Amino acid sequence: MATLFKTFIFAALVGIALAFDKSLVVTTTEGNVEGNLSPSGLYYEFLGIRYGVPVKFRAPAAPPSFSGIYKADHQAVLCPQFATYDPLAAPSDNEDCLVLNIFTPAFINSTCPVMVFLHGGDFGIGSCSSIFYGPQFLISHGVIVVTVNYRLNVYGFLNLGTKDAPGNAGLKDIRAALRWIQNNIRNFQGDPDNVTVFGQGSGGVAAIYLTMSDSTKGLFHRIISESGTPFSPRSFDHFPLTTASNIAKCLSLKSKDPKALFKLYSETPIAKVEEAIETQLNAKSVFLPSVEKVFKDEEPFLTDTPYNILTKKPNCFHPVPTVIGINTVEGLSSILDYETVTNQMNRIENEDFSTLDQRNFVVPTEEKEEFRQLLKDTFFADISSDESLVGGIINMNTDFCYVGPLALFAELYGNNTDLYQYIFSYVGNRNLGRLLTNSSLPATSHTDELFYVFDLERLPLVMDENDARIVTFMTQMWTNFAKYGTPTPDTTNGEWLPFPHQLAIDLEPQYVAPLTPERAQFWRALFLKYGADMSCK
Repeated sequence: MATLFKTFIFAALVGIALAFDKSLVVTTTEGNVEGNLSPSGLYYEFLGIRYGVPVKFRAPAAPPSFSGIYKADHQAVLCPQFATYDPLAAPSDNEDCLVLNIFTPAFINSTCPVMVFLHGGDFGIGSCSSIFYGPQFLISHGVIVVTVNYRLNVYGFLNLGTKDAPGNAGLKDIRAALRWIQNNIRNFQGDPDNVTVFGQGSGGVAAIYLTMSDSTKGLFHRIISESGTPFSPRSFDHFPLTTASNIAKCLSLKSKDPKALFKLYSETPIAKVEEAIETQLNAKSVFLPSVEKVFKDEEPFLTDTPYNILTKKPNCFHPVPTVIGINTVEGLSSILDYETVTNQMNRIENEDFSTLDQRNFVVPTEEKEEFRQLLKDTFFADISSDESLVGGIINMNTDFCYVGPLALFAELYGNNTDLYQYIFSYVGNRNLGRLLTNSSLPATSHTDELFYVFDLERLPLVMDENDARIVTFMTQMWTNFAKYGTPTPDTTNGEWLPFPHQLAIDLEPQYVAPLTPERAQFWRALFLKYGADMSCK
Protein backbone atom coordinates (compact mmCIF):
# COMPACT_ATOMS: atom_id res chain seq x y z
CA MET A 1 0.00 0.00 0.00
CA ALA A 2 2.89 2.40 0.69
CA THR A 3 4.02 2.11 -2.92
CA LEU A 4 0.49 2.67 -4.19
CA PHE A 5 0.11 5.74 -2.03
CA LYS A 6 3.40 7.26 -3.21
CA THR A 7 2.35 6.49 -6.77
CA PHE A 8 -0.90 8.33 -6.13
CA ILE A 9 0.93 11.36 -4.77
CA PHE A 10 3.48 11.52 -7.55
CA ALA A 11 1.46 10.23 -10.54
CA ALA A 12 0.52 13.64 -11.87
CA LEU A 13 4.15 14.72 -11.72
CA VAL A 14 6.01 11.78 -13.23
CA GLY A 15 5.68 12.84 -16.85
CA ILE A 16 7.02 16.29 -16.04
CA ALA A 17 9.73 15.05 -13.68
CA LEU A 18 11.35 12.93 -16.35
CA ALA A 19 12.18 16.08 -18.29
CA PHE A 20 13.93 17.85 -15.43
CA ASP A 21 17.68 18.37 -15.32
CA LYS A 22 19.43 16.01 -12.91
CA SER A 23 21.07 18.91 -11.09
CA LEU A 24 20.41 22.58 -10.41
CA VAL A 25 22.86 25.38 -9.55
CA VAL A 26 21.66 28.25 -7.35
CA THR A 27 23.51 31.41 -6.32
CA THR A 28 23.79 32.19 -2.58
CA THR A 29 25.47 35.03 -0.70
CA GLU A 30 28.58 32.85 -0.28
CA GLY A 31 28.77 31.31 -3.75
CA ASN A 32 27.08 28.87 -6.11
CA VAL A 33 25.64 25.61 -4.78
CA GLU A 34 24.57 22.59 -6.80
CA GLY A 35 21.67 20.39 -5.78
CA ASN A 36 20.45 17.12 -7.24
CA LEU A 37 17.06 15.96 -8.43
CA SER A 38 15.58 13.50 -5.95
CA PRO A 39 15.07 9.88 -7.08
CA SER A 40 11.31 10.53 -7.24
CA GLY A 41 11.85 13.51 -9.55
CA LEU A 42 9.59 15.54 -7.25
CA TYR A 43 12.14 18.00 -5.87
CA TYR A 44 15.71 19.23 -5.94
CA GLU A 45 17.66 18.63 -2.74
CA PHE A 46 20.53 20.81 -1.56
CA LEU A 47 22.14 18.95 1.34
CA GLY A 48 24.65 20.35 3.81
CA ILE A 49 24.74 24.06 2.92
CA ARG A 50 26.75 25.96 5.56
CA TYR A 51 24.83 28.85 7.09
CA GLY A 52 27.32 29.56 9.88
CA VAL A 53 30.65 28.71 11.45
CA PRO A 54 30.55 27.65 15.11
CA VAL A 55 32.28 29.84 17.68
CA LYS A 56 32.62 27.69 20.77
CA PHE A 57 29.72 28.32 23.18
CA ARG A 58 28.80 31.57 21.41
CA ALA A 59 26.73 32.77 18.47
CA PRO A 60 28.07 31.48 15.15
CA ALA A 61 30.10 33.52 12.68
CA ALA A 62 29.02 34.05 9.10
CA PRO A 63 29.99 31.32 6.64
CA PRO A 64 32.92 32.06 4.32
CA SER A 65 32.55 32.86 0.66
CA PHE A 66 33.85 30.32 -1.85
CA SER A 67 34.66 30.12 -5.54
CA GLY A 68 33.56 27.48 -7.97
CA ILE A 69 30.47 25.36 -7.31
CA TYR A 70 29.77 23.69 -3.96
CA LYS A 71 28.18 20.27 -4.45
CA ALA A 72 25.43 20.20 -1.84
CA ASP A 73 25.19 16.44 -1.39
CA HIS A 74 26.29 15.98 2.23
CA GLN A 75 23.43 13.94 3.59
CA ALA A 76 24.46 12.93 7.11
CA VAL A 77 25.94 15.86 9.04
CA LEU A 78 25.44 15.68 12.80
CA CYS A 79 26.50 18.05 15.57
CA PRO A 80 28.40 16.63 18.58
CA GLN A 81 26.28 14.16 20.54
CA PHE A 82 26.58 10.86 22.36
CA ALA A 83 25.42 7.41 21.34
CA THR A 84 21.80 6.74 22.23
CA TYR A 85 18.90 4.37 21.76
CA ASP A 86 17.12 6.97 19.59
CA PRO A 87 16.91 5.94 15.89
CA LEU A 88 16.72 9.63 14.93
CA ALA A 89 20.27 10.29 16.14
CA ALA A 90 23.84 8.98 15.87
CA PRO A 91 27.09 9.73 17.75
CA SER A 92 29.25 12.55 16.41
CA ASP A 93 32.19 14.75 17.36
CA ASN A 94 31.94 17.03 14.32
CA GLU A 95 31.82 20.69 15.40
CA ASP A 96 31.63 22.02 11.84
CA CYS A 97 27.98 21.01 11.63
CA LEU A 98 26.03 24.22 11.09
CA VAL A 99 24.32 23.24 7.88
CA LEU A 100 20.83 23.26 6.48
CA ASN A 101 19.10 21.26 3.77
CA ILE A 102 16.79 22.82 1.20
CA PHE A 103 14.18 20.84 -0.71
CA THR A 104 12.47 22.79 -3.48
CA PRO A 105 9.70 21.46 -5.75
CA ALA A 106 10.84 20.65 -9.27
CA PHE A 107 7.30 20.96 -10.64
CA ILE A 108 6.61 24.61 -9.68
CA ASN A 109 8.12 27.70 -11.29
CA SER A 110 6.42 30.24 -9.03
CA THR A 111 7.44 31.40 -5.54
CA CYS A 112 6.55 28.95 -2.74
CA PRO A 113 5.87 29.24 0.99
CA VAL A 114 8.81 28.10 3.13
CA MET A 115 8.59 25.57 5.97
CA VAL A 116 11.66 25.41 8.24
CA PHE A 117 11.89 22.27 10.38
CA LEU A 118 13.72 22.01 13.72
CA HIS A 119 14.43 18.46 14.86
CA GLY A 120 13.74 17.15 18.35
CA GLY A 121 15.96 15.28 20.80
CA ASP A 122 15.54 17.20 24.08
CA PHE A 123 18.23 19.69 22.97
CA GLY A 124 20.80 16.91 23.40
CA ILE A 125 20.75 14.75 20.27
CA GLY A 126 19.39 14.68 16.72
CA SER A 127 20.03 15.96 13.22
CA CYS A 128 18.30 17.58 10.25
CA SER A 129 19.54 14.81 7.92
CA SER A 130 17.19 13.67 5.18
CA ILE A 131 17.79 10.07 6.25
CA PHE A 132 15.67 10.94 9.30
CA TYR A 133 13.29 13.50 7.79
CA GLY A 134 12.32 12.84 4.18
CA PRO A 135 10.31 15.83 2.86
CA GLN A 136 8.32 14.34 -0.02
CA PHE A 137 4.91 14.26 1.72
CA LEU A 138 5.10 18.01 2.34
CA ILE A 139 6.76 18.88 -0.98
CA SER A 140 3.85 17.35 -2.88
CA HIS A 141 1.68 20.21 -1.59
CA GLY A 142 3.87 22.85 -3.23
CA VAL A 143 6.03 24.18 -0.41
CA ILE A 144 9.77 24.50 0.11
CA VAL A 145 11.09 22.53 3.08
CA VAL A 146 14.26 23.53 4.93
CA THR A 147 15.72 21.39 7.74
CA VAL A 148 18.29 22.89 10.12
CA ASN A 149 21.14 21.58 12.26
CA TYR A 150 21.90 23.47 15.47
CA ARG A 151 24.40 22.81 18.24
CA LEU A 152 23.30 20.51 21.05
CA ASN A 153 23.88 19.75 24.73
CA VAL A 154 26.93 21.49 26.24
CA TYR A 155 28.11 22.86 22.90
CA GLY A 156 24.76 24.44 22.25
CA PHE A 157 23.66 25.46 25.73
CA LEU A 158 26.58 25.95 28.12
CA ASN A 159 25.79 29.08 30.14
CA LEU A 160 28.45 30.21 32.60
CA GLY A 161 27.16 33.77 32.81
CA THR A 162 30.29 35.02 31.06
CA LYS A 163 31.09 36.60 27.71
CA ASP A 164 32.89 33.42 26.65
CA ALA A 165 29.91 31.19 27.45
CA PRO A 166 26.76 33.33 27.65
CA GLY A 167 24.32 30.52 26.78
CA ASN A 168 21.84 29.54 24.06
CA ALA A 169 24.38 29.07 21.25
CA GLY A 170 22.02 26.47 19.75
CA LEU A 171 19.14 28.92 19.60
CA LYS A 172 21.48 31.52 18.10
CA ASP A 173 22.36 28.95 15.44
CA ILE A 174 18.67 28.73 14.52
CA ARG A 175 18.48 32.52 14.40
CA ALA A 176 21.50 32.61 12.07
CA ALA A 177 19.90 29.96 9.84
CA LEU A 178 16.69 32.01 9.60
CA ARG A 179 18.71 35.10 8.66
CA TRP A 180 20.51 33.09 5.97
CA ILE A 181 17.14 31.90 4.68
CA GLN A 182 15.86 35.48 4.52
CA ASN A 183 18.89 36.46 2.42
CA ASN A 184 18.91 33.45 0.11
CA ILE A 185 15.65 31.54 -0.12
CA ARG A 186 14.24 33.67 -2.95
CA ASN A 187 16.91 32.20 -5.24
CA PHE A 188 15.50 28.74 -4.42
CA GLN A 189 11.97 29.94 -5.36
CA GLY A 190 11.06 30.53 -1.73
CA ASP A 191 9.07 33.44 -0.31
CA PRO A 192 11.02 35.12 2.53
CA ASP A 193 7.80 36.87 3.55
CA ASN A 194 6.00 33.58 4.17
CA VAL A 195 8.13 31.45 6.48
CA THR A 196 6.69 28.91 8.91
CA VAL A 197 8.98 27.37 11.52
CA PHE A 198 7.85 23.98 12.76
CA GLY A 199 9.44 21.46 15.06
CA GLN A 200 8.87 18.36 17.14
CA GLY A 201 9.73 17.98 20.83
CA SER A 202 12.58 20.33 21.65
CA GLY A 203 12.40 21.57 18.06
CA GLY A 204 8.84 22.67 18.78
CA VAL A 205 10.03 24.35 21.97
CA ALA A 206 12.72 26.18 19.99
CA ALA A 207 10.05 27.40 17.56
CA ILE A 208 8.15 28.84 20.52
CA TYR A 209 11.30 30.48 21.90
CA LEU A 210 11.66 32.32 18.60
CA THR A 211 8.56 34.31 19.56
CA MET A 212 10.23 35.36 22.83
CA SER A 213 13.33 37.06 21.43
CA ASP A 214 13.57 40.59 20.07
CA SER A 215 16.37 39.39 17.80
CA THR A 216 14.13 37.15 15.68
CA LYS A 217 11.32 39.53 14.74
CA GLY A 218 10.52 39.40 11.05
CA LEU A 219 12.46 36.19 10.41
CA PHE A 220 9.33 33.99 10.41
CA HIS A 221 5.57 34.39 10.33
CA ARG A 222 3.97 31.27 11.85
CA ILE A 223 5.01 28.34 14.02
CA ILE A 224 3.95 24.72 14.56
CA SER A 225 5.01 22.93 17.74
CA GLU A 226 4.50 19.18 17.93
CA SER A 227 4.75 18.00 21.55
CA GLY A 228 6.78 21.01 22.68
CA THR A 229 6.16 23.42 25.56
CA PRO A 230 8.57 25.73 27.42
CA PHE A 231 7.26 24.85 30.90
CA SER A 232 8.58 21.30 30.87
CA PRO A 233 11.62 20.37 33.01
CA ARG A 234 13.18 19.22 29.71
CA SER A 235 12.80 22.62 28.06
CA PHE A 236 14.49 25.22 30.25
CA ASP A 237 17.26 25.39 32.88
CA HIS A 238 16.89 27.98 35.60
CA PHE A 239 20.28 27.11 37.12
CA PRO A 240 22.72 26.55 34.23
CA LEU A 241 25.91 27.19 36.23
CA THR A 242 24.92 24.43 38.65
CA THR A 243 24.32 22.10 35.70
CA ALA A 244 27.76 22.83 34.25
CA SER A 245 29.37 22.26 37.65
CA ASN A 246 27.57 18.95 38.21
CA ILE A 247 28.70 17.49 34.88
CA ALA A 248 32.23 18.78 35.47
CA LYS A 249 32.48 16.46 38.47
CA CYS A 250 32.36 13.54 36.04
CA LEU A 251 35.37 15.11 34.34
CA SER A 252 37.30 15.35 37.63
CA LEU A 253 36.64 19.02 38.33
CA LYS A 254 34.81 20.12 41.46
CA SER A 255 34.25 23.82 40.96
CA LYS A 256 31.65 26.48 40.26
CA ASP A 257 34.25 28.92 39.03
CA PRO A 258 33.19 29.97 35.49
CA LYS A 259 36.81 30.37 34.35
CA ALA A 260 37.75 26.86 35.48
CA LEU A 261 34.60 25.40 33.92
CA PHE A 262 35.20 27.22 30.64
CA LYS A 263 38.74 25.88 30.47
CA LEU A 264 37.50 22.36 31.18
CA TYR A 265 34.78 22.32 28.56
CA SER A 266 36.95 24.10 25.99
CA GLU A 267 39.95 21.81 26.28
CA THR A 268 38.46 18.40 27.04
CA PRO A 269 38.02 16.24 23.91
CA ILE A 270 34.45 16.23 22.63
CA ALA A 271 34.10 12.47 22.92
CA LYS A 272 35.06 12.56 26.59
CA VAL A 273 32.59 15.35 27.38
CA GLU A 274 29.83 13.49 25.55
CA GLU A 275 30.61 10.33 27.54
CA ALA A 276 30.21 12.31 30.77
CA ILE A 277 26.82 13.63 29.66
CA GLU A 278 25.73 10.17 28.53
CA THR A 279 26.08 8.80 32.08
CA GLN A 280 23.53 11.25 33.52
CA LEU A 281 19.88 10.57 34.22
CA ASN A 282 17.71 12.07 31.48
CA ALA A 283 20.96 12.52 29.56
CA LYS A 284 19.39 14.05 26.47
CA SER A 285 18.10 17.05 28.41
CA VAL A 286 21.03 17.88 30.69
CA PHE A 287 22.02 21.18 29.02
CA LEU A 288 19.08 23.38 28.06
CA PRO A 289 18.12 26.94 27.06
CA SER A 290 18.45 29.46 29.88
CA VAL A 291 18.37 33.16 30.72
CA GLU A 292 21.38 35.09 29.43
CA LYS A 293 23.29 38.03 30.79
CA VAL A 294 23.72 40.74 28.17
CA PHE A 295 27.24 41.35 26.88
CA LYS A 296 28.38 44.07 24.52
CA ASP A 297 29.74 41.80 21.79
CA GLU A 298 27.11 39.04 21.97
CA GLU A 299 23.54 39.50 20.72
CA PRO A 300 21.36 37.78 23.34
CA PHE A 301 18.51 35.42 22.56
CA LEU A 302 16.59 34.93 25.83
CA THR A 303 16.86 37.63 28.51
CA ASP A 304 14.17 36.27 30.83
CA THR A 305 12.33 33.03 31.51
CA PRO A 306 9.51 31.98 29.17
CA TYR A 307 6.93 32.30 31.97
CA ASN A 308 8.03 35.84 32.83
CA ILE A 309 8.06 36.86 29.17
CA LEU A 310 4.53 35.54 28.66
CA THR A 311 3.08 37.06 31.83
CA LYS A 312 5.11 40.18 32.55
CA LYS A 313 7.10 41.34 29.53
CA PRO A 314 4.86 41.80 26.49
CA ASN A 315 7.56 43.90 24.80
CA CYS A 316 9.78 40.79 24.59
CA PHE A 317 6.97 38.65 23.21
CA HIS A 318 5.87 38.75 19.56
CA PRO A 319 3.28 35.99 19.08
CA VAL A 320 2.44 34.64 15.63
CA PRO A 321 -0.31 32.26 14.49
CA THR A 322 0.45 28.85 15.95
CA VAL A 323 -0.47 25.18 15.71
CA ILE A 324 0.38 23.18 18.80
CA GLY A 325 -0.48 19.66 19.85
CA ILE A 326 0.22 16.56 21.83
CA ASN A 327 -0.09 12.78 21.77
CA THR A 328 -2.35 10.98 24.21
CA VAL A 329 0.30 9.32 26.44
CA GLU A 330 3.53 11.16 25.62
CA GLY A 331 5.35 9.59 28.55
CA LEU A 332 5.29 6.12 26.99
CA SER A 333 8.58 6.98 25.30
CA SER A 334 10.29 7.53 28.66
CA ILE A 335 10.68 3.77 29.12
CA LEU A 336 13.16 3.78 26.22
CA ASP A 337 15.69 5.52 28.46
CA TYR A 338 16.58 2.29 30.24
CA GLU A 339 19.24 3.70 32.56
CA THR A 340 17.02 6.49 33.85
CA VAL A 341 13.92 4.33 34.28
CA THR A 342 15.72 1.49 36.08
CA ASN A 343 17.45 3.99 38.38
CA GLN A 344 14.11 5.60 39.24
CA MET A 345 12.44 2.23 39.80
CA ASN A 346 15.21 1.04 42.12
CA ARG A 347 15.12 4.22 44.16
CA ILE A 348 11.34 4.22 44.49
CA GLU A 349 11.35 0.57 45.54
CA ASN A 350 13.87 1.51 48.24
CA GLU A 351 11.66 4.44 49.31
CA ASP A 352 14.06 7.06 48.04
CA PHE A 353 11.50 9.49 46.66
CA SER A 354 14.01 12.26 45.94
CA THR A 355 13.95 10.88 42.38
CA LEU A 356 10.49 12.44 42.06
CA ASP A 357 11.88 15.98 42.43
CA GLN A 358 11.24 18.23 39.44
CA ARG A 359 14.13 20.12 37.90
CA ASN A 360 12.06 23.25 37.29
CA PHE A 361 10.59 23.32 40.80
CA VAL A 362 12.16 24.93 43.87
CA VAL A 363 10.69 23.25 46.94
CA PRO A 364 11.71 24.63 50.36
CA THR A 365 13.66 22.13 52.44
CA GLU A 366 10.99 21.97 55.10
CA GLU A 367 8.35 21.06 52.47
CA LYS A 368 10.29 18.49 50.45
CA GLU A 369 9.12 15.45 52.38
CA GLU A 370 5.49 16.53 52.01
CA PHE A 371 5.98 17.29 48.30
CA ARG A 372 7.58 13.90 47.61
CA GLN A 373 4.88 12.11 49.57
CA LEU A 374 2.21 13.86 47.49
CA LEU A 375 3.80 12.67 44.24
CA LYS A 376 4.29 9.20 45.69
CA ASP A 377 0.62 8.97 46.69
CA THR A 378 -0.49 10.30 43.30
CA PHE A 379 1.64 8.22 40.95
CA PHE A 380 3.12 5.39 43.04
CA ALA A 381 0.46 4.33 45.51
CA ASP A 382 1.13 0.78 44.32
CA ILE A 383 4.80 -0.18 43.99
CA SER A 384 4.28 -3.92 44.33
CA SER A 385 5.27 -4.73 40.76
CA ASP A 386 7.49 -3.47 37.97
CA GLU A 387 4.39 -2.85 35.86
CA SER A 388 2.89 -0.46 38.40
CA LEU A 389 6.21 1.34 38.84
CA VAL A 390 6.63 1.80 35.09
CA GLY A 391 3.02 2.94 34.81
CA GLY A 392 3.62 5.59 37.46
CA ILE A 393 6.73 6.85 35.68
CA ILE A 394 4.85 7.03 32.36
CA ASN A 395 1.95 8.94 33.90
CA MET A 396 4.16 11.36 35.82
CA ASN A 397 6.25 12.17 32.74
CA THR A 398 3.11 12.58 30.63
CA ASP A 399 1.57 15.01 33.10
CA PHE A 400 4.65 16.97 34.20
CA CYS A 401 6.46 17.21 30.87
CA TYR A 402 3.55 17.54 28.45
CA VAL A 403 -0.12 17.67 29.50
CA GLY A 404 0.12 20.19 32.34
CA PRO A 405 2.75 22.46 30.75
CA LEU A 406 0.97 22.51 27.39
CA ALA A 407 -2.41 23.35 28.91
CA LEU A 408 -0.96 26.35 30.75
CA PHE A 409 1.05 27.50 27.75
CA ALA A 410 -1.94 27.27 25.40
CA GLU A 411 -4.00 29.39 27.78
CA LEU A 412 -1.32 32.09 28.09
CA TYR A 413 -0.35 32.06 24.40
CA GLY A 414 -3.82 31.57 22.92
CA ASN A 415 -5.05 34.82 24.38
CA ASN A 416 -2.55 36.70 22.19
CA THR A 417 -2.91 35.17 18.72
CA ASP A 418 -4.69 32.50 16.68
CA LEU A 419 -3.79 29.16 18.22
CA TYR A 420 -4.91 25.83 16.75
CA GLN A 421 -4.69 22.86 19.11
CA TYR A 422 -4.70 19.16 18.30
CA ILE A 423 -4.47 15.80 20.03
CA PHE A 424 -2.95 13.14 17.80
CA SER A 425 -4.84 9.94 18.61
CA TYR A 426 -4.46 7.85 15.45
CA VAL A 427 -2.81 4.46 15.96
CA GLY A 428 -1.27 3.07 12.78
CA ASN A 429 1.82 1.58 11.21
CA ARG A 430 3.90 4.78 11.31
CA ASN A 431 3.60 5.51 15.04
CA LEU A 432 7.32 5.38 15.77
CA GLY A 433 7.03 5.78 19.54
CA ARG A 434 4.62 2.87 19.91
CA LEU A 435 6.77 0.73 17.62
CA LEU A 436 9.89 1.37 19.68
CA THR A 437 8.16 0.74 23.00
CA ASN A 438 6.29 -2.29 21.65
CA SER A 439 3.21 -0.90 23.35
CA SER A 440 -0.18 -2.57 23.05
CA LEU A 441 -2.00 0.32 24.70
CA PRO A 442 -4.64 2.10 22.59
CA ALA A 443 -2.67 5.32 23.01
CA THR A 444 -0.18 7.46 21.12
CA SER A 445 3.33 8.20 22.34
CA HIS A 446 5.98 10.86 21.80
CA THR A 447 6.99 11.09 18.07
CA ASP A 448 3.92 9.11 16.95
CA GLU A 449 2.64 11.93 14.75
CA LEU A 450 6.02 12.75 13.23
CA PHE A 451 6.15 10.25 10.38
CA TYR A 452 2.76 11.14 9.08
CA VAL A 453 4.45 14.42 8.14
CA PHE A 454 7.89 13.08 7.12
CA ASP A 455 9.21 9.90 5.55
CA LEU A 456 11.88 7.94 7.44
CA GLU A 457 14.57 6.53 5.17
CA ARG A 458 16.69 5.11 7.98
CA LEU A 459 13.86 2.93 9.28
CA PRO A 460 11.30 2.32 6.52
CA LEU A 461 7.77 2.33 7.90
CA VAL A 462 4.82 0.46 6.42
CA MET A 463 1.90 2.49 5.09
CA ASP A 464 -1.59 1.12 4.50
CA GLU A 465 -4.65 2.95 3.21
CA ASN A 466 -5.61 4.38 6.59
CA ASP A 467 -2.06 5.57 7.23
CA ALA A 468 -2.11 7.27 3.83
CA ARG A 469 -5.31 9.10 4.79
CA ILE A 470 -3.62 10.47 7.92
CA VAL A 471 -0.51 11.47 5.96
CA THR A 472 -2.73 13.34 3.50
CA PHE A 473 -4.74 15.01 6.26
CA MET A 474 -1.78 16.12 8.34
CA THR A 475 0.35 17.37 5.47
CA GLN A 476 -2.65 19.22 4.01
CA MET A 477 -3.33 20.90 7.35
CA TRP A 478 0.34 21.77 7.95
CA THR A 479 0.89 23.18 4.47
CA ASN A 480 -2.46 25.03 4.46
CA PHE A 481 -1.39 26.70 7.67
CA ALA A 482 1.97 27.60 6.13
CA LYS A 483 0.29 29.05 3.06
CA TYR A 484 -2.72 30.81 4.54
CA GLY A 485 -2.30 31.07 8.34
CA THR A 486 -5.18 28.65 8.96
CA PRO A 487 -5.31 24.87 8.51
CA THR A 488 -8.73 25.13 6.81
CA PRO A 489 -8.86 28.14 4.47
CA ASP A 490 -11.79 26.52 2.65
CA THR A 491 -14.41 25.66 5.26
CA THR A 492 -16.70 23.84 2.82
CA ASN A 493 -15.70 20.45 4.23
CA GLY A 494 -15.29 21.58 7.82
CA GLU A 495 -13.30 24.06 9.83
CA TRP A 496 -10.52 23.68 12.40
CA LEU A 497 -11.61 26.19 15.04
CA PRO A 498 -8.95 27.96 17.13
CA PHE A 499 -8.34 27.84 20.90
CA PRO A 500 -9.99 26.77 23.14
CA HIS A 501 -11.17 24.05 20.75
CA GLN A 502 -9.03 20.91 20.41
CA LEU A 503 -9.12 18.72 17.32
CA ALA A 504 -8.46 15.00 17.67
CA ILE A 505 -6.49 13.87 14.61
CA ASP A 506 -7.82 10.43 13.70
CA LEU A 507 -9.56 8.77 10.79
CA GLU A 508 -12.62 10.80 11.73
CA PRO A 509 -11.29 14.10 13.12
CA GLN A 510 -13.52 15.62 15.78
CA TYR A 511 -13.41 18.14 18.61
CA VAL A 512 -12.62 16.60 21.98
CA ALA A 513 -12.24 17.62 25.60
CA PRO A 514 -8.75 18.39 26.94
CA LEU A 515 -6.62 15.45 28.02
CA THR A 516 -6.99 14.58 31.73
CA PRO A 517 -7.87 18.13 32.87
CA GLU A 518 -7.78 17.18 36.55
CA ARG A 519 -4.19 15.95 36.20
CA ALA A 520 -3.24 19.08 34.26
CA GLN A 521 -4.69 21.16 37.09
CA PHE A 522 -2.73 19.12 39.64
CA TRP A 523 0.52 19.97 37.83
CA ARG A 524 -0.48 23.62 37.47
CA ALA A 525 -1.15 24.00 41.19
CA LEU A 526 2.32 22.64 41.97
CA PHE A 527 3.96 24.75 39.24
CA LEU A 528 2.36 27.95 40.48
CA LYS A 529 3.48 27.13 44.02
CA TYR A 530 6.95 25.68 43.44
CA GLY A 531 7.95 26.64 39.89
CA ALA A 532 11.39 28.22 39.77
CA ASP A 533 9.86 31.39 38.32
CA MET A 534 7.60 31.69 41.36
CA SER A 535 10.49 31.33 43.81
CA CYS A 536 12.18 34.37 42.22
CA LYS A 537 9.24 36.75 42.73
